[in-house]
Amino acid sequence: MKIKHLSNGVRVVVVPLKGLKAVTIEVFVKIGSKYEKAGEHGLSHFLEHMAFKGTDKRASAEVVNREIDAKGASYNAGTGQENTSYYIKTVKENLEWGLEMLSDIVLNPKIEVKEVIKERGVIVEELRMYSDNPAMGLSEDFYDFMFGESKIGCWDVGGKVAEVAKYNRREVVGYRQKYLNPEKMVVVVAGDVENTEAVEKMIEKYFGSYVNVKSIDLPKVEVIVTKKDHFERIKEVEQGHFCVGVEGIRRNDERRYDLKVLEVIMAGNTSSRLFNEIREKRGWGLVGVQSGVKADKLEKAMELTVSEMIKMAYLITDEEMTRAKSFIRGKTGLAMDKSDFWSQFVGDRVLLDNELSTPEEELKQIDKVGVKEVKQLAAELFVPGRIKRMWVKAKKD
Repeated sequence: MKIKHLSNGVRVVVVPLKGLKAVTIEVFVKIGSKYEKAGEHGLSHFLEHMAFKGTDKRASAEVVNREIDAKGASYNAGTGQENTSYYIKTVKENLEWGLEMLSDIVLNPKIEVKEVIKERGVIVEELRMYSDNPAMGLSEDFYDFMFGESKIGCWDVGGKVAEVAKYNRREVVGYRQKYLNPEKMVVVVAGDVENTEAVEKMIEKYFGSYVNVKSIDLPKVEVIVTKKDHFERIKEVEQGHFCVGVEGIRRNDERRYDLKVLEVIMAGNTSSRLFNEIREKRGWGLVGVQSGVKADKLEKAMELTVSEMIKMAYLITDEEMTRAKSFIRGKTGLAMDKSDFWSQFVGDRVLLDNELSTPEEELKQIDKVGVKEVKQLAAELFVPGRIKRMWVKAKKD
């Protein structure tokens, strides 16, 4: 694999995967909720919702859907705090069709008033659904609790209902024009492609002419971590729900592999400490970073979670390390059979780090992780004064 730069600055990576029928075409753009200022909260997510709704060439969402269905293809889009991505997954014989279709969708959306109004309603209902169901929405709320005092950034990606319900076409289009910059765009094609150079030329054909003279630099984000140690919410729920967490490390920190092993040992699978302590021994619920437990066990479950986090600084066994590494290798190996895993893996790293790596290279780094390094990281992160808690408690009659 290599990174190729198109004439307009778009970065391109072709990932040859022998033996796969499927090919995934995915476009990544540096538009995310982390960069939203006051008055823009939720607009990255709103803009993503406007994809596949029609272009000048394809008049409506119905036309787009009919064409994609005729190819037996699938498509989707997703928004995070640092990027937004759009993909089409199809058979390799349809590669050029998929490239043309996705370029049209991403670069030439109509964003009609009627579609903005319709999607505004869809998003509002989506936000209300997350708010009504702590199992789905609590992790977003926890991000907002942790980092919501920052002057820039919307930490619950969808935004708030009161804000989103007011957005109109002018604001959505204006936000897109500000930040859709070809120099902050990556196109990845992953699948059984026979001629990498030919695919690169196709991508140049469909993405290489796009320019946006109105785009500006993303704002500089300075993250402020709340000094509060907890936040309680009372709702009509049958279960208790909680999140426990700490401020982490940067994505390019050399200790990121230590952290991955630490996460698995702590709560990453069904043999992890928290799963065993809270689900298997006590039958209270399933715990990761977030948990739903019996209402009368909420406080005790949080105490156990914090206790196990702190314990990681001095008690990790060689058996746990071996099991965690084997788990990571097995899960990664299974994922590598999918073209969309590769497009996501490569696209994220090129867009956010401007570097290429393979899963095998990262697994080698995982293999090098030792007990000492994991304990040291746990001791730095899981300090009682740094651990934040958020919970939803049932309203009393």
